[in-house]
Amino acid sequence: MRRNSKKAVLLTLCFALALSVSGCKFYPSEETLYRLPKLPTEYESLETRIDALLSGGAEYAAPTSGSNLQSVQMVDLDGDGQEEAVACFRKANDEKPVKIYVFRAMGDSYEQMCLLEGTASSIYSINYTDLDGDGRREIIVGLRGNLDMQYLTAYSITADEPQVLLSTGYYRYAARDVDGDGKQELIVIRSDDENLALADYYAWNGEQMQLYSSLRLSMAATELRRMSAGTLSGGENALFVTGVSEDNRVITDIFTAHDGTLQSVARGGTGEYFLDLYPSDVNDDGVTEVPILAAFPQMDEKGTAHYYVCWEQYDALGRASIVRRSYENPQDGWSLALPNSWVNRITLVRSGNAEGSEVSFYEWRNGIADARPFLTIYTYTGERRNDSALQKGKILLSRQIDVVYMAALLDNADRFLTESALHESFRLITPEWITGEN
Repeated sequence: MRRNSKKAVLLTLCFALALSVSGCKFYPSEETLYRLPKLPTEYESLETRIDALLSGGAEYAAPTSGSNLQSVQMVDLDGDGQEEAVACFRKANDEKPVKIYVFRAMGDSYEQMCLLEGTASSIYSINYTDLDGDGRREIIVGLRGNLDMQYLTAYSITADEPQVLLSTGYYRYAARDVDGDGKQELIVIRSDDENLALADYYAWNGEQMQLYSSLRLSMAATELRRMSAGTLSGGENALFVTGVSEDNRVITDIFTAHDGTLQSVARGGTGEYFLDLYPSDVNDDGVTEVPILAAFPQMDEKGTAHYYVCWEQYDALGRASIVRRSYENPQDGWSLALPNSWVNRITLVRSGNAEGSEVSFYEWRNGIADARPFLTIYTYTGERRNDSALQKGKILLSRQIDVVYMAALLDNADRFLTESALHESFRLITPEWITGEN
């Protein structure tokens, strides 16, 4: 990043900080809008420190994944209300190329507090969490080597010299309160000699981060897609690990922890096809649901197979219960909740053209679909989409900037749903913004 770009980041940061602490509405004049704000003295000091590092041959090395992607990050590590600056650099010719500088505010200036170094090609992720329960946040750094090997190190920043609490190879990790004791633990996923994934459970024992137990997962480390914290139906904290096999089958492992031991709740294949869906609380009841895919009856053996989703909750004994069924249509950006009475009684066909697409639902009886659908949902994306929305006999479901959703209730529709039920069941799929895993 060039020097001017770096200054722009600092200027923006300072300007936003000034607005946030003022607590007042701000109506700037046109002249004021074009006047650059004066940097506070302490930020001028930080800028000088960063300039010196850049002049000495260092270059910015922002993390490539996770939620903290800035080269210079402002974070309150010690909980005193004053933000420290964590600056990520790389110095290619050094024995330890990765350099992470921690600066703390000292009056009107920023002084270097400590330096974290690593022998790696890049910073994969960086995170901040209190692992030892002392009210201070540790710095967790994931580094990536030249052969895509990843190394995880957790640092305690309580003195001028950082203390290493944990160092291990890893594939993914999560800092979560898995056992419900109010403290953060580390669940580290690594690969064993057979390329199967192992989950290692680390927790603070009063003196250091201790490896308490390990649990083999039912997927290879390379198949892992996402780790997400969630809740079982009894209120217990749990970790949900989703993987996708080479043949595109979904694998979901659920585990929790008690007395330092990881315990499996559910393991293995939970879907015959991956639809880019992950465990989430779909009905806002505070419990995490796992998406299990099932196929609709297929009208044509050579045609496209379509799937609906059974959203299942799990208790601590691994017993599952379905709380919602839905047809998820990410191609067109919508989903439809399915009544229980539709199970094994309907099928559908999707078709499309330059103007958009349509999904038609048919009743399925004795292995044969009715000749006419009872419901069709239209997605109009062409230039005449607004004209299409004016067609008589169609129900407007949603109008967006570049797409219009309509529906038609046809023969025998009253046996399956009403117009009000259709509106309640239909929803748009909001794209999920994921910056990457740790």
